[in-house]
Amino acid sequence: MNNLTGTAFIVAEFRAEENEATHPLYTDNVVKIWLNEETQTIASAIAQNSPAAKEMVKLRTKYFDDVLSNQVLGGCKQIVILGSGLDTRAARINGEKVTYFEIDDPATLQLKEQTLTANKVTANIRYLPGDYVKDGLISLLKQSEFNFDRPTYFLWEGNTTLIAKQDIIFVLEQIRDNINTFRLSFDYMSDQVISRTTGYQDINDYIDKYESMYAPWITGFDKIASLADELNLKVIENFSTADLHAQYRPLRSLESNLFKFYFVCTLQNSVASLSPEI
Repeated sequence: MNNLTGTAFIVAEFRAEENEATHPLYTDNVVKIWLNEETQTIASAIAQNSPAAKEMVKLRTKYFDDVLSNQVLGGCKQIVILGSGLDTRAARINGEKVTYFEIDDPATLQLKEQTLTANKVTANIRYLPGDYVKDGLISLLKQSEFNFDRPTYFLWEGNTTLIAKQDIIFVLEQIRDNINTFRLSFDYMSDQVISRTTGYQDINDYIDKYESMYAPWITGFDKIASLADELNLKVIENFSTADLHAQYRPLRSLESNLFKFYFVCTLQNSVASLSPEI
């Protein structure tokens, strides 16, 4: 774990826990191949310090699973996952001639490929080691068999709060300017959380505790529609995790006010019309 992105294992543990639920939001029988007593101990300690984090990971996993499943069922054959970590969707959500392109650091992708192979898990993945900001997303995709003229679904999970706003815009512009037809889903924090202006002291305390243990959250957005308009993109969906919680967990109360300020969204290019493939 010392040579890999530690949060990938923590998120994997959070996702895996849902498998034990009486009525799970999703099923991920692949993720366990990376988990052991060490990862469980670390994830449990983090969940005690940041209890809302675990539930937010589960809610976003359910949402992204559903959107991706709909894209694949609709005929989309190209999926790109930015900062893929230990994502298992290539093995869980697939179809005939569907290809996944996963971008992350070399050590994470090497572990992933070796472990999937060792456990005889089938996944049609093109591994693209690199940094999609510094190395350039399009440059990385050009090194593979990626078809820029084919409708594509991009998944960008658990990344944007840690990336400078200009770099987020740079990535979105690269996708917009080079892919004819696409949809893109990602999660983001409200800028009120980053600036500590939500009016909720429990959120400020949560952020302070999180940043003292890990990395600071540096970027948030308040009106995703404004960002989309600036980039000539169209907002298809935009939900707070409080909205998702009300839909997926109707009998449970919210664990934190933070759910009201943590969002998932799906955008698409507004110029090209979507073909029947996507």
